[in-house]
Amino acid sequence: MNWSGVIVGVVTIASIMAYHPLVIRTEYRWGSRAKWLFIALGTFALIALVAVHCLMQPTDARTVAEICLSVFAFASFWSAHEVKLQRQRVLKGRFPDNPNRKW
Repeated sequence: MNWSGVIVGVVTIASIMAYHPLVIRTEYRWGSRAKWLFIALGTFALIALVAVHCLMQPTDARTVAEICLSVFAFASFWSAHEVKLQRQRVLKGRFPDNPNRKW
C-alpha cells in the first residue's frame, strides 16, 4: 500500500483545520497586520520547498515533502487573504472586535 496519498491528505486537512481558528484569533489580536505573519509563513515554506528540492535525492519521500510544503505554503497565503475577509466580517458584526486594540 502506498501511504503517500494518506500523508498528503492528512497534512492538507490539518492545515485547513489549523488555519481557520488561527485567522480568527490573529485578526482579533493584531487586526489586519496579521496578514504579514501568514505571508512570512508561506514564504518560509516556499524557501523550505526549494531547499528540499535541491538537497534531497529524487525519491517518494521528497515528492511527499514537496507536496506537503506546497500545501502549507499556499494555505498560509490563502490565510493572508482570509485576514482581510475576517476584518470585513468583524465590521459587519458577525465576529467580536477587540476593544483593547487601538488601531
